[in-house]
Amino acid sequence: MRNIYIFFFITLNIYANTPLDIVNKQIQDLEQKRVFEEQKANKAKKNEKLFDKNIIKIDQDLDEKSCINIKNIYIRGVTVFEDGYFDKIIEPYLNRCNGIRNLSNLRDKITNKYIDSGFITSKAYIKAQDLNNNSFVIDVFEGKIEEILSKDVNSSNLYLNYKNRVLNIKDLEVALMQGDRLNSQNLDLQLYAGNEPFYTKIYIENNSQKNSYYGTIGVNNFGTDYTGKYQIYNNLNYENLLNINDILSFNLNTTNNALKTKNKTIGSSINYSVPIERALFNLFYNYSNYKQINSDFFGNDFLSNGDNYSFGVEMEYKLFHNINNNLSFIINYEDKSTRNYLNNAKLDLQSYKIRPIGFGYKHSYVSNSFDFYSKLLYHKGISGLKEEFSEQNIYFDKFTLDFGFNKYFDKLHNLQYNLLFRGQYSNNNLFGTEEISVGGIYSVRGFNNISLSGNKGFYLRNEILQRYYISQVVIMPYVGFDYGYIDDNIYSNAGSISGTAFGSRFYYKDVSFEIFYNRPKKETEYTKEQSSDFYGFSIVYSF
Repeated sequence: MRNIYIFFFITLNIYANTPLDIVNKQIQDLEQKRVFEEQKANKAKKNEKLFDKNIIKIDQDLDEKSCINIKNIYIRGVTVFEDGYFDKIIEPYLNRCNGIRNLSNLRDKITNKYIDSGFITSKAYIKAQDLNNNSFVIDVFEGKIEEILSKDVNSSNLYLNYKNRVLNIKDLEVALMQGDRLNSQNLDLQLYAGNEPFYTKIYIENNSQKNSYYGTIGVNNFGTDYTGKYQIYNNLNYENLLNINDILSFNLNTTNNALKTKNKTIGSSINYSVPIERALFNLFYNYSNYKQINSDFFGNDFLSNGDNYSFGVEMEYKLFHNINNNLSFIINYEDKSTRNYLNNAKLDLQSYKIRPIGFGYKHSYVSNSFDFYSKLLYHKGISGLKEEFSEQNIYFDKFTLDFGFNKYFDKLHNLQYNLLFRGQYSNNNLFGTEEISVGGIYSVRGFNNISLSGNKGFYLRNEILQRYYISQVVIMPYVGFDYGYIDDNIYSNAGSISGTAFGSRFYYKDVSFEIFYNRPKKETEYTKEQSSDFYGFSIVYSF
């Protein structure tokens, strides 16, 4: 019986897309869309809610006439810095005749170190002391938190164990960033003197009046005649489900063939994110499937169907920020499974499970005239299941790099250039879920029905656009040029392709509309039969 199915499968290879081609194309399209939307979401933003550090202005040290030789300097009350942290500051004042001005400068330099590190309520001071033993002592009062009060927001998971904790304004700024992720929150933070010296009361208030639920409904013609020309997609978000600054998101993607019993595709995902201080945890589940009727050389119909699902968790930890920069460390784990069937018989060589982990960084920078972001991850397959004769590698290694750049040519940012880059490198034979693909609406435009894929490659999307404001309508005509490359090796469908795009985006209140024309520019032997000019549209309603 198995030999019969193998024969049928070989026949289908000749006369139609194989189940692997179908599911891989669907997976690759969904992955390209996910990357594209993530790249847009990762667009660099200036950190507006930062507190002034108020660094103390320090006069230049002098050779003072009224002075005393200092051989030893001690700093007391330091808990947030390691031993020896202030040695470089202290060294110029040792074995030197110092007067009041120089010693006051040293005190202020220590205070500035605290302030620059975010401890804005901490202060170094000089007590009355006997300097006849040539030793000098500087005491430090490290400002602490007395209590945190909040209104219309739960700050318990934004700033933990705050009682008697040394106040660091950078931690509080991160707390605001984590809370402001929510569409329904616009947090304001104020500091007030506590009941005890060097203690501070913190007051956090949510000034937003927006709903805790929102979403989008959209339709486009990015699909195929076979599985549904018109794609329908929906996104629904609900915030503060557990009242811990959490966001629950649902996504559904299907086509106008959704109610049919054959020749259809569907994809869905659920995401839940919640912060714990500097860490943001994201739990996710993704599912997609296809069902297609193929015909062999003799006119017999066979059912090809399959599904793909994955679930996992990602943690993004904020390492550093200032008004222009954000830097985060990322680590994730994912469990991926793909199953394919022919007439309800499982195709073992095309069904597998892999479990990769990944780690890396994300950085963004913004200025008045340009901004950019980058995200570099290393992925490692740690376990999985596959057919004994399958040649793909479960224990693979690969690197992925995302980069986005925006250049603004005027103060109002009406004329701008946008660049998006996605690259991948691996020397392993990868399953379809781990390959990079180029060609499609969300990668290299002009190749809506076909793509190249492999273990290593990249693609670039370039756009120049101009904004026009007509009453309440925003019009953004654009031109684009895209390029993609897949390395030529035994594990890849190699080549380089390019395409052009001409279109315009329209925004009016809660509705966005886009029309465009995509055209292939450079093709390969593999793509030229299915690549073609494409006239597309997309309309989205946000609520």
